[in-house]
Amino acid sequence: MGCLSLRMRLTAVVLLIGLASGSSGQTERTYSLLVHPIFTPSQAELVYQPLVDFLNEQTPHRFELRTARDFHRYWLDIRRGQQPDLVLEDAHLIALRMQRDGFVPLARASQPASFSLLSSDMGEVEIGDFIGRPVSSMPAPSLGYLVLASWFTNPMQQPILESSAASWLDAVEIVFAMEADAAIVPHNLVRRYVNLNVVATSAEFPHVTIAASPDLPETVRLNVLDALLALHDDPEHFAVLHELDIEEFVAALPDEYVGLESWLDWVFSGF
Repeated sequence: MGCLSLRMRLTAVVLLIGLASGSSGQTERTYSLLVHPIFTPSQAELVYQPLVDFLNEQTPHRFELRTARDFHRYWLDIRRGQQPDLVLEDAHLIALRMQRDGFVPLARASQPASFSLLSSDMGEVEIGDFIGRPVSSMPAPSLGYLVLASWFTNPMQQPILESSAASWLDAVEIVFAMEADAAIVPHNLVRRYVNLNVVATSAEFPHVTIAASPDLPETVRLNVLDALLALHDDPEHFAVLHELDIEEFVAALPDEYVGLESWLDWVFSGF
């Protein structure tokens, strides 16, 4: 009888430990934030980890940063249907995730985005002057690559696309190294290189956007949104926006992204 009683007490203790562990596992779940590969993984950690640290500090949830090595692997994961909890991407990829996977845009950078073709030629030059000449870019499906492709609609009259750049900054450095005659770059880099000639500039897009998986709990989604919208008023976390090179986050409206997934038609079909 004594052994039976002891065994029952031990069983009860094990059950209580199991229940406590299960409850703790629920509250300590870690959510992922996947960022598009416009930087190398090591650079991406420097740029985006402050944002993850901010969310961990300002919300009752835990987040971890996820990076990708390059756009090729990133695109393969998208096509395979992988769904992180949160993504930070350019507008065309956000639009695709919204249309195909039901993602919800939460917040975007306040200023619009655009892409420009910068050239070392300082005279009067036009888009057509770069047919058959090397132009550097990040690879598809980066939005800059797709903008560049849209400017050269004749398949027989194309630039020589040097799409091996590991970042947009790298694309400019390829021009300075005289390995390309021009580079396609986002608006924030255009302002930095006044010694390069702006040949053409795209239409404006919603800037970098954070969107949530439809499976992300609504409470988590709202906590993240509230934290992002208040970020610019928090002087202690100025470095977060500084690293992202944006002024503030504003609420992202779904209508802003309608149809932008069609940019992927320039290089992909059947996604």
